[in-house]
Amino acid sequence: MSHESKALDRVTPMASESQSSPIRQMMKRMEETPDLVNLSAGEVAFDPPAELVEAAIRAMQEGHNRYTSTHGIPGIRKAVADFLEREMGVTIDPEENVLMTVGGMEAIYLAFRLLVGTGDEVLLPDPGWGILRPITQRLGGVLRFYPLAKDGAWTIDPEVILDRIHDRTKLLVINTPSNPTGAVLSAEGYEAVLEKAREYGVFVLSDEVYHNYVYQGRHTSALQFDHLDHVIVINSFSKTFAVTGWRLGYAVAHPWVIRQMGVYKETISLCSFSIGQWALSAYLGASRPYLDRVRDLCRGNMERMVARLNKIPGVRCPAPTGGIYVMADFSGIEPSEDDLFQRLLEGGVAVVPGGFFGSRGAGHARIMFATDPARIDRGLDRIEAALTR
Repeated sequence: MSHESKALDRVTPMASESQSSPIRQMMKRMEETPDLVNLSAGEVAFDPPAELVEAAIRAMQEGHNRYTSTHGIPGIRKAVADFLEREMGVTIDPEENVLMTVGGMEAIYLAFRLLVGTGDEVLLPDPGWGILRPITQRLGGVLRFYPLAKDGAWTIDPEVILDRIHDRTKLLVINTPSNPTGAVLSAEGYEAVLEKAREYGVFVLSDEVYHNYVYQGRHTSALQFDHLDHVIVINSFSKTFAVTGWRLGYAVAHPWVIRQMGVYKETISLCSFSIGQWALSAYLGASRPYLDRVRDLCRGNMERMVARLNKIPGVRCPAPTGGIYVMADFSGIEPSEDDLFQRLLEGGVAVVPGGFFGSRGAGHARIMFATDPARIDRGLDRIEAALTR
């Protein structure tokens, strides 16, 4: 297709623009809606800890505004290692096993860039975070999916994953707690999956960004099972401390993997957000009271949202085991996701159509509950009114 420009006509597109069009169109319609209660955002909507903000201000005032090393300052890598030991009971080497990244997304991209080439099979959850599909395709990988179970609540069935690991599988992605469903993988299930993955030479990318938001039992990390030879754990401070705009995350992996990811990172971002590194290195050790408070807030919001949605005739909303979203089934009221989105938007509330997350998300909507209770009530009032009028 000619652009009436010789320069543009010589360029091969690096991505299909249609891959982002559903979200782009959704955002455009949301921007045109006044007084919107936005429960579609993939981020927490409460304040970060005041102590962390103060630590960031001090870091700026003390002159920590310049580049850091690519892997991150020693203080933040040590703080991450200490945090993982306290929270998950695991021991890692902060010098060898940790890479600070520009959000969890850069960590995921670097891992995919290292592991996935043309023809490599990538096994993803369905429903699952939609960004992973285009990343796989752009690197020439082959998409395969394992369905999340929905028997009352959404769950990650380890047997379903085990049945799909074979000689052609190169990378398995596990997201626990899950975006969008809140499903978690049990400790016993994770151990069995990691054992088979090791047997078949499969790398496992464990996305644990929502680790703080577990409402039944405790979070199970892939780091707990001594499989660092074929595991990359991705985490982020964004959802944990309500600082999505800081773009600061990290990867934990085998030293060779960390070195490879670091070399590639030098060419795309050089280093990660310096102020966030300094601030979190000072604050992370004192973060547990805040983490408890926001988890309890989200648990209460989740219970309120689930109860009210289930009272609407035709809506089925299982209680998530973790995460910051419900994945509610609206197919009994409105079979068309686009019509459902528009109907709710006209009612003054925004959600994310479930089909964005895969075929098993069809007929559902993801609704975020990590915000203040008054906003939850206002959004639920509008959802109920829009669906029952």
